[in-house]
Amino acid sequence: MKAEIPLYAQRDPDELLPAIRVNVRVILQHLGESREFTDLELAEFRDYGGARARQGIPTEEMLRAWRLSLRQVLDAMIAAGREFGVSDSVLLELARDLLDATDAATLAFSQGHHSAELELAREDQHRRDDFLRGVLFASLGPAEILKQANHYGLDPEKRYFAVRAQPTPAMPVEAIEHLLGLVFDSSRPKGMVALVNGDVAGFIDRPPKGRSRAVIGIGTPARIDGLEPSFRRATRAMVTAAAFDMTGVHDLASLGLLPAVLDDTDVAEELTSRYITPVTRGAPKGQILETLLCYLTLGMRAEATAERMSVHHNTVRYRLHRYEELTGVDLRDRNCALEAWWALQRSRLEHHTRQVPAIANTVSELIQSPHGVDPVERPR
Repeated sequence: MKAEIPLYAQRDPDELLPAIRVNVRVILQHLGESREFTDLELAEFRDYGGARARQGIPTEEMLRAWRLSLRQVLDAMIAAGREFGVSDSVLLELARDLLDATDAATLAFSQGHHSAELELAREDQHRRDDFLRGVLFASLGPAEILKQANHYGLDPEKRYFAVRAQPTPAMPVEAIEHLLGLVFDSSRPKGMVALVNGDVAGFIDRPPKGRSRAVIGIGTPARIDGLEPSFRRATRAMVTAAAFDMTGVHDLASLGLLPAVLDDTDVAEELTSRYITPVTRGAPKGQILETLLCYLTLGMRAEATAERMSVHHNTVRYRLHRYEELTGVDLRDRNCALEAWWALQRSRLEHHTRQVPAIANTVSELIQSPHGVDPVERPR
């Protein structure tokens, strides 16, 4: 085995040989007594496979070693048969029985090896999740973060971007990982993600490129031992974009005042009372507010607003004038125009979700909570 299998050549024979001898002895005893393997014997075979997995020996190498053992047994069996004049038909039958027995043992080896691999993968994923949680929520100290970063092949001097994304049927977790550049290759890891409260959360070495059909928030660049503020920004950007039904990649800068519109309920109530409530209820209200929002969004240009809404420009001017009459607001005052835009965005948000207070109240919980990390079976 040491001559033919490199992994075995690196091991001390005393680490490998005892279990092999036990397995050979059990199989020969099984043949000599012409019986089925007992549950205890099968469990010992499974334990053997699990032990090889924990030693870092892949299934293929373990089975290759076992075939070499089997070959030694067969060679010895044939040599003994020749010495004692055993007929070829008896030797063939004995060899067939040996192969049947080793098939059952091999199945048990493989089952034990696979179970141990899954357990090791879960343990490794749990450690990765703990590390990622420690990075994103600053529950690990900087020294420990840098130590574990080296262990995972991450560059402690590189500046990473915290990221948080909401998977959708149109863009599931795997597609988001691909967009983030976390596909497997032989180079140094580009980042790490896990599922946090159903969201893909982690950090990457560069902002994602390409079109996203999911909502992705991204933070500011920082060293891996200082990513907690970046993750807060990424979370806030994601929650804001999701609330306003904006797919794609967003940071706080690209969202302008929308994060404040979402979060500041007290200001929103005051502005709504002044800029929305006085407008009469009924059909004209929707037309007036829709026109006003379009007008403010297009830089307060009536002609562009009329073109966008496919109405006459006098219709736009009439609706804006009617709005000023109902509210007492002078839209030529830039401060009033900004406040009206704020109130309209909040009103639009409430119309779409009917859950604005709940969303705003949970933003800080999403940012601050270090709990709820779900396992990802494909660590990156």
